[in-house]
Amino acid sequence: MPARSRFAASIAGALIALALVAGCTGERPSLGDAPTTTVPRLSQLIPKDGVTSTTAATTSVVASTAAPAALNPTTLQGFIATPSGTPVVHTAPSDTSPPISVGAKTEAGAPTTFAIVGDPTTVTDGWYQVVLPTRPNGGVGWVPANSVTVSKTPFRVFVDLTKRTLRVERDGVQVFEAPVAIGTTTNPTPTGASYVTELIDNANPKGSYGPYAFGLALHSDTLTEFAGGPGQVGIHGTNQPQLIGQAVSHGCVRLKNADVEAMVNLQLPLGVPVFIS
Repeated sequence: MPARSRFAASIAGALIALALVAGCTGERPSLGDAPTTTVPRLSQLIPKDGVTSTTAATTSVVASTAAPAALNPTTLQGFIATPSGTPVVHTAPSDTSPPISVGAKTEAGAPTTFAIVGDPTTVTDGWYQVVLPTRPNGGVGWVPANSVTVSKTPFRVFVDLTKRTLRVERDGVQVFEAPVAIGTTTNPTPTGASYVTELIDNANPKGSYGPYAFGLALHSDTLTEFAGGPGQVGIHGTNQPQLIGQAVSHGCVRLKNADVEAMVNLQLPLGVPVFIS
């Protein structure tokens, strides 16, 4: 397997495998090779120009409850829940409520994480409300507090579709900003609150996705799949830097390769909130 075809799981995503103490030290564990038999091609997960896509008015997978009234920088404060083993998720804070099926790993092979809604110091009957990585966008569920490890990141990512810029804040202070390309009018970049589900270290850093791709807990509103994948939206590099600043993608957010590398060097954890507006 090519050495670059690996998954970067920072503090929140690595709590299971490394049994680290929850916190925000900025350290990043070593990259682990993902089994090639279980990892889809990147083109199946994140769209690029020319891939086969299916247009539909509705999504193909519904695996969560309706979103709460508001997911925004006030309700997503950077608290991250990492399951201990296979996630236990329900539609309400009760064992008797219907379960929601969420795998222990994402489709790209990264450990599953959730963004916690609100402040986890206030637990609802021993449960945390979390944003889910599945369709529909912004769907939520509940996980038992004793089934997850909680960490907090000072980082948050903001994408401004009007200005076509991406910025990263640490404790409310901007530490990174760069121009981006966004989705077209036909296949727009979906808006709302999300979080990073995986960081893919691409096997071909000079390819369509550049050296890295951040997968998001966000899916296209107009496309149900990309080349057999789930229609997941991501933030990634590009081999067409001349298109940065334009509305040209299938919904993903594109950065110049140097910018996506700079973003990776910030060591954002899995579960870091992402807000697109």
